[in-house]
Order: sequence, then structure tokens, then C-alpha cells
Amino acid sequence: MIFPTPLIYGVIPSAYEDIQRDELKGPGISASGTKGIGPSSPVQKACYWIQDFFSDPPRPDIGSDAAHSNASLIGIHLLHIIRGCGLLNGTGYHSAAVTLLRPMEDALDCFAAVLLVDGAAETWANDKLKASDAAKKWTKLPTDMFHPSVSLPEYRKYLRGAFNKYSHCSRELCNWNLFFVPRSKDTNTGGTIGTLELNTTPHIIDSNGHSIDAFVTAHLIEFIAVIKKGYSKELSDKGDSLSLLLSYEKGIVDIMEKHNAHHCQEVRVPPEISRLK
Repeated sequence: MIFPTPLIYGVIPSAYEDIQRDELKGPGISASGTKGIGPSSPVQKACYWIQDFFSDPPRPDIGSDAAHSNASLIGIHLLHIIRGCGLLNGTGYHSAAVTLLRPMEDALDCFAAVLLVDGAAETWANDKLKASDAAKKWTKLPTDMFHPSVSLPEYRKYLRGAFNKYSHCSRELCNWNLFFVPRSKDTNTGGTIGTLELNTTPHIIDSNGHSIDAFVTAHLIEFIAVIKKGYSKELSDKGDSLSLLLSYEKGIVDIMEKHNAHHCQEVRVPPEISRLK
């Protein structure tokens, strides 16, 4: 499991290690900021690629001036949410990190609508386009960007709804700050007996941090897919730049396939708690 080094890399992590440990050797926590990874990560490379791409606002395929300016505005906002979530996660502020999951999904829906749907940019700029309505607009378009097990509209609605509980001070949100401390073995069952303790320092709770890492990495793949769809003409004129993005995307997908095999990106319940019997 590899997390960002705060204030050094400032990017989300990219790793797929299984969370495995001998329960009696101690809690599964790591010192804040000790799980950093250098710039060799395809996740980091993709984030820097997106940063550079928007530094000279690209022209969307739909061509309107409103889409041109507003898509870049939202795109950078979304990139900052992704990076901010990684920084919080990598310092052990896990409940703070998951509060960004719903805004992250909202930003992606607004970005996709403004980029892909005629007239959506003007509506959004006039503060008349809610994220839920943005999702309805762009998910109606024919697309082969994603292949969820349910329809794309249902998939986007599910994600936004799943994170409503993290949009206010719920018990589910605050539970991300609890970690298990093993104390002894149950002589009858062989199971581990311990206590849940509050992450006040904070430390990285390894299982929780890994799960948030995996989810945000999956979200980055969707962000890249929307960029490729909405800026296809400009990207086709920048062959070398597109080749780089595709190579980073492949590396991220390879990481996610390993995450998927273990359902690592499940964030509806803190894994540190859900693994307890």
C-alpha cells in the first residue's frame, strides 16, 4: 500500500498491496506521511499530464466558448479534489478524505455535462445546473467509455447516493477514524480479541487508507475517459501527448485490475471495521 507524501508529491497513491498482517504484532497503522511514492507512478504521471493539459485551456469537441472556459475550470477543480483527497488520506485524516467523495462525483458529472452536452456549460455558468441534473444530461449520450454492471445513469446515481452519508456528520463518516488494536487470542475460537481505538495522532489506518486509495484511483480512470471523449479532436492533433496519456491510463488500469480482484475500492463501510467479526 502506497500513499502520497504530504507536501512533497501532493498526489494520490497508486498501489495494490493486499492488507495482510499478523494480528498480534500490533494494529495495522503507519506513521502519517510514510507511505509516499515518487513520480514513477502512472497515477502521479496522469495527474501531472492533466494539470499540464488544462494549463492552456483545450478546445472541446462541441466547440462553444462557454464549454471551452468552463470545462477547464471544472476540470482543474476536480483534479484538486483528487489530489486533496490523496493528501488527507496519506496523512491519516481518513474521515476528512471521504467527505470529498461526494463532491468528487458531483464535479465529474458537471465536468462531463459541460464538456459533452450542448448548452450545459451556459446553464452551469448561470448556476442553474445541479450535479444530479448534469449527470442525467451526459449519461443519456451514447458512450462506450465505461462498462458498469448496471446502466450508466443508474451507476452515477448510485455513487452519488452512496456518499450522501459522508456529506454530513454521520456515525458512518466518523467511523473512518477507528482502528483495531489486538490484545489477545480467544482460547476457544482462536480469534483475536481487541479494542477499537480513536485515531487521534493521526496515523494512517492501513486498511482504510488502502480502500480510499483504490476508490480514488478508479475515479481517475473515469476522469481520463471523459477527457478523451470530450477533447478527442484536440488530442488527435497532439499525438505524442495522447500517447503519453494512454500509456499512463494502461498503467492505472493494471493497478485497478488488482484492486478489483480483492474489492479494495469498497468505501461504503470502513474496511478496518467491516473485517471484524
